[in-house]
Amino acid sequence: MNIKTLKGKMLLGFAVMIIIIAGVVVWSIYNFEILSNAINDIMVENYRSITASDAMVEALERQDSALLLLIRAPEDQGQEIFRSNQKEFYTWLARAEDNITIEGEGEILSRINDNYFNFITSFDNFFIASPGTDETGERWEIYNEELLPTFTEIKEDIRELREINREEMVNAQLGADSRANQAIIYTIVLALLVTVFSLIFAFHLTKQILRPIKELGKGIKEVAARNFQQKVEVASEDEIGVLADEFNEMISKLQEYEKLNVKKLLIEKEKSEAVVNNLSSPLIVTDIEHKIVLINETARELFSLKNDVVGTHFLKVIKAEEIFEHIKNPEAKEEKTFILKKNDKKRHYRISTKQVIDEDEEYQFTVTLLEDITRLKEIDNMKSEFVSTVSHEFRTPLTSMNMGLSMVINEDTGELNEEQHELLEAAYEDVERLTELVNDLLDLSKIESGKIEMEFDKVDVNDIIEKTLNPFFKQAEEKDIELKFKQSEENVFAYADPSKISWVISNLIGNALRYAEQGKIEVDAEIKGRRVLVSVADNGPGIPKEYQAKIFEKFVRTGNDQDEKSGTGLGLAIAKEIITAHNGRIWFDSEEGEGSTFSFYIPRYGYQEEDNE
Repeated sequence: MNIKTLKGKMLLGFAVMIIIIAGVVVWSIYNFEILSNAINDIMVENYRSITASDAMVEALERQDSALLLLIRAPEDQGQEIFRSNQKEFYTWLARAEDNITIEGEGEILSRINDNYFNFITSFDNFFIASPGTDETGERWEIYNEELLPTFTEIKEDIRELREINREEMVNAQLGADSRANQAIIYTIVLALLVTVFSLIFAFHLTKQILRPIKELGKGIKEVAARNFQQKVEVASEDEIGVLADEFNEMISKLQEYEKLNVKKLLIEKEKSEAVVNNLSSPLIVTDIEHKIVLINETARELFSLKNDVVGTHFLKVIKAEEIFEHIKNPEAKEEKTFILKKNDKKRHYRISTKQVIDEDEEYQFTVTLLEDITRLKEIDNMKSEFVSTVSHEFRTPLTSMNMGLSMVINEDTGELNEEQHELLEAAYEDVERLTELVNDLLDLSKIESGKIEMEFDKVDVNDIIEKTLNPFFKQAEEKDIELKFKQSEENVFAYADPSKISWVISNLIGNALRYAEQGKIEVDAEIKGRRVLVSVADNGPGIPKEYQAKIFEKFVRTGNDQDEKSGTGLGLAIAKEIITAHNGRIWFDSEEGEGSTFSFYIPRYGYQEEDNE
């Protein structure tokens, strides 16, 4: 057999084998995909809906038990059971709504949602009614006429939801069984064909190609073991012989490259370790499994690590859950500081984490750097204490000056001429501004130090906005500005300190009125999931770009410093601290000449604990 005949048979045989194998692979993949989808339908999607249905029924029945408990006596336990299961019901309802896969399932869930809302509304009437001692009580009447029929209807809808999912699971199972039987038959037939052909083909070609391939295989194993001294001896002029020659040439080049590459790697490794170990800040590098890849000496000293921890999970050697949360989710966390002990002294550290991605967009590792900001914290505390002390010292003389100037201006000490009156009026206004500045500084220092008391409670945000707007309507009318409360929802309840939230809204409206000449100001409040969103929008001059990045900082004023409209520059800083103390966030959108919209969110009542998490 000459070389060309051997090559032709090999190519023909390989072509046929590839076609048959490709057919088997494609057919198998197709059937496995169908089976996978069917199994997924059975075991995952429909099972989730059934689980959610069972959980909703259980929560609903517990609420019914709580109602019966409350009929006899106004026990707090009954209300707590009802409210806790209300939260449980909505949790499972949300999961069911996220898993709609069957026709008609969405309509059933919509009915459940509507009926349950009516059920909760009826409970509010039920709870404020007086309990009875027998079946003629007011609560018993509401229970029989409103709550029990709604309860029954919700359970029927949930049973219907569970039944259609069960039927879907049965149908999917039958389809999967049929497809599996069919796939088994065809796969067996195709596998037999490939096996028979492969055996025949291998028998005819083994003698011609087996020996040189074995030699080549031995050489490849040696190279895989990093033995670059082994060469392949094949006395053949066919393709295998050419491949053996190329393989020997490759080994020669690998020998040269290995010597050069090892030297470069050692140099780069020494450089990297020197740079990392000389960093003054603790640095930790972790892989995708959160095992430590690299750690510098500063980090070892901070966490008192004496043994080699490379290759060990982060939490196994460093007991710092908060830092680990940032490493797991570097993009989802806002910048935060931590207090750690170093040499038996508390130090403040600011954490920054960065995921390293290669050119193929594949994750490599995470670099975590802890910056010691203890000195900055101490300076900031000294500054706050200084401002607080000076403000306290200023308050008494300013009060005396205010009273004295007021008496002189009112001519309690004698008559004044026009020029004297104007000078004293100007001095009185300056004292008023200084007093306002001192009061703002004291409020801000209290909030920053955590000394200000927050009285959190269930509050109606719509009611707070309406009361806050009342003093501003006349001022808006004088400036030809339409001040409007755009009430989009009712019963917008939040968990907040009403006086502090009123102060924030008042400050935002006051700023909008201060800078606007004509136009309109709209205030809105709405529910956004677990939060309440409040916004104040105006079509005023907007915020200049040079001030937008620092608008919430202290003493930042967008107006001219000599203009009375510029204020103290502390209002938005105080507002930010108040909203932060509520576990909320405040931000703005603005373009010059097109107005501004300031928005903030605070926890919705009943979700404050989840929001804290």
